[in-house]
This record gives sequence, structure tokens and C-alpha cells, in this order.
Amino acid sequence: MGEKKVEMIYEMLNDPLVQEVLFNIFEGDEKGFEVIEVLLEKGETTEEEIAKELGLKLNVIRKLLYKLYDARLVDYKRWKDEETNWYSYTWLPTLEKLPYVVKKKIKELIKDLEEKLEFEKNNMFFFCPKCNVRFTFEEAVDYGFTCPGCGGMLKEFDNSELIKDLEEQLKFLKEELKNNPFLK
Repeated sequence: MGEKKVEMIYEMLNDPLVQEVLFNIFEGDEKGFEVIEVLLEKGETTEEEIAKELGLKLNVIRKLLYKLYDARLVDYKRWKDEETNWYSYTWLPTLEKLPYVVKKKIKELIKDLEEKLEFEKNNMFFFCPKCNVRFTFEEAVDYGFTCPGCGGMLKEFDNSELIKDLEEQLKFLKEELKNNPFLK
């Protein structure tokens, strides 16, 4: 990977939106960012070298590499050691695909949020103040407006704040998609 490309990738990694998407890919494991750093420094390396460099267990490194691989942000080469009959892997970053991956994840999130917004706008809700459980109007009718958990009376739920939050999230993500320099 060229020096210019690596610089651009480091810039992208500092973008909060890119970080959020990667954090999601790593399922909340911040060590994934350290794995990316090692891959960028070394270019092509083994999982054992990454584990040694970071002082982490091999299985932790493998899990993170597989998550990056599933997102198509790393690739690997596999070979068989003739003496041990074991397979070894060399991992290399393909982080130039990061803008595409982030864009795709943002579009998926926008679609999910739009579906949630539609559901919130097109339904009436009730909730149990004691159990803090929410029901659609249809569910509330089925339960006779009585909580199936505690037997308490269900109260009408005002979801206007939730709708407002969803609309704001959608607006933010759509603007980021349009204006973020890394997603062009």
C-alpha cells in the first residue's frame, strides 16, 4: 500500500462516523483498532505476530481478523506447513475498501431507521408504567388493556419524542452520506 493511501486511511480512521462503523464491526471490541494499526504498520503479517505485538491472546486476534474479513477490510493467504501439516495465514489490510464499507453500513442503518420511523408513525402504543413494557394498539386490545406481566392497567404511550429522535438521526446520517469527504 502506498504512503499516500496509508495517510488517507489514517485520516479516515480519525473520522467519528468511520470509527462508529468500525466499532460496530468489532462488536464493541476496541482492540480491533489496534489490530488495524498493526496491519497498517506491517502491511502483511501473521496473526501470531499481531498477537505478540499487542500482547493479546491468539483467539482474540483471530476473532477480530475474521470480523474484518467479513467486512472485506482484510484479506489472507493460506499455506500448509509440510512438517506440521498445519495451515498458516498471512493477513493483509484492504482498508482502501473502507469508504465503500462505511457507505454500505450507513445505507443499511438509514433503511432500518426509516422502517422504524414508519412503524412509529403508523401505530398507536400503550405501555405498562410498572413493567415498562410497550405494546401496539392491537396487542393492547388483545390483552384487554391490561399488562400480561403484572395485571396493571396499560396507559397510552406518546412516541412523538421517539419519532423526533429517529427523524434527527436520519437527517444526520443522510447529511453525512452526502457531505462526508471520505464517502465520496
